[in-house]
Amino acid sequence: MLERSAQAPPTWGEEHTQAAVRDVVLDLSPDIVLFQELPGVVPYVETHEMVKANPMSHSGNLATLIGHHLADEETVHTVVPRCGLLLTFVERDLTIANVHLSPSRAGADERLTQLEAIIEASPTADLVVIGDTNTRTSEEQEIATLGLTGERPPRHTWDGRRNRFRGSTGDFVAYFSRHFASPDVDVEEVAVLTDRAMEVGPHRFHLSDHFGFTGTIVTDR
Repeated sequence: MLERSAQAPPTWGEEHTQAAVRDVVLDLSPDIVLFQELPGVVPYVETHEMVKANPMSHSGNLATLIGHHLADEETVHTVVPRCGLLLTFVERDLTIANVHLSPSRAGADERLTQLEAIIEASPTADLVVIGDTNTRTSEEQEIATLGLTGERPPRHTWDGRRNRFRGSTGDFVAYFSRHFASPDVDVEEVAVLTDRAMEVGPHRFHLSDHFGFTGTIVTDR
């Protein structure tokens, strides 16, 4: 939600977070950027354009940015209410689902239902689901029954001990942000951005309570 970290200086505002996110995207230069839990505001990055949809999840908005160098490719987008924004690259026969699934340990059944809806809505068999899945590792086997698998990121994407975004709360680790993919799709070279901390005077802090991650999507086609 572009909130200020508990570790950030009092003068740090939403506009500073937006500018810092822009700098990260410019530095990494990814083909596609997937945002979850935005407060109706999408950080502007001049090298990318936003998919023409900004749907709500259970908390905030989803947004997908695509690099201008991919603008000539035919794409279509599909919204799965309250949980997903699907972007299909028609000629590649590939769909990328930007997701923010139901929260809490008690939400496991709802998350499975949401993943089923995303699979059904995908125009292509090749599908990769990426974002804040809110899944626990104990759910991996049941998710695999839907035909979606994915290795855990090399580091935790929620680490309340290393990232004190919310102060003393959230003192646990998890793989909430991660990917799951259909059999002919993989996400390789995954890197968790734990080192992307801001330093302002004596303050060292992160831009989000989740660590972002990067990777390369590879298909068998």
